[in-house]
Amino acid sequence: MITTMTIATLLLLSSVYCGNVAAFSSSSSSAISSPSAAAALKFARNTSAQRSSFSQQPPISSSAVNNSLLSSSNDDNSTTSEAERLRQKAIRLRAEADEAEKQISPTRSSRQVDTAAVKEVAVEYFDLKDSCWELSYRFSNEPESKDDNDSKNNKVPRKFYSGKVQLQFRSDGYTTNLSTTPNNEGGDQQAIINKVWGWDLEVSDQDSLSYILFSADITLPPPISTSERFYFQARVDGGEKEGEALSLMDGSVTVKRDISAPSGGWWGIFRGADGILAQFRQLGEFRCRPIAKP
Repeated sequence: MITTMTIATLLLLSSVYCGNVAAFSSSSSSAISSPSAAAALKFARNTSAQRSSFSQQPPISSSAVNNSLLSSSNDDNSTTSEAERLRQKAIRLRAEADEAEKQISPTRSSRQVDTAAVKEVAVEYFDLKDSCWELSYRFSNEPESKDDNDSKNNKVPRKFYSGKVQLQFRSDGYTTNLSTTPNNEGGDQQAIINKVWGWDLEVSDQDSLSYILFSADITLPPPISTSERFYFQARVDGGEKEGEALSLMDGSVTVKRDISAPSGGWWGIFRGADGILAQFRQLGEFRCRPIAKP
């Protein structure tokens, strides 16, 4: 029986490839009489029908594939063209804005972004020794009058002076003036800092806080035309914790002024001894910020 099925299968495959399935079926009907041979014949016919159906399907056109690729390429080109168009439009708008600014203010140059600009690095000090600071000051030549009688008797006009000076508090206790030229905000009517004296750090008996003290000989321009010593004082904050930077706060500028003794009575013993009784009178204020060492 196995020999009969093998012969039938070989004959069937030969007839399929030659295109004569019907001839094969009639010529070998006497040889294939068993149920197993019939099942094999049915399977071969179904396989032939599927192959015929697959061969009859229309092939995929190469032009359709090319059209799809071209469509995708066109979409990419369209996106690139749109981005380039928007960029060109932005450049034109920026140029028009710059031109409008020039027309409004001829002396104003067009804005340009300086990519090479370097931000100022923050400077911190943890010890006053060899530290450098910039002082922005504003003070007057005379203290504010305590009452109307003082203002009437004082014939010297009260004028204000402002500017900046850069100082270095050296480790040996001296102070160096780093400003080679005066930096003032009062034009020609400027105060000239002739010499800055040594500095000291003291703890106040009143609030138990630390203060830095130093003085400077300053010449005031006409119509004042005087030269005297001014005293500077600022509170030292920070430095109590590890890694905490120092800051100089609440700076004040003072000057020594004689105390006018009342006439008669016990104060009469101080008559003719000017300068024995004196007090510090506040003239102005100053702010400090740390700067880099030269």
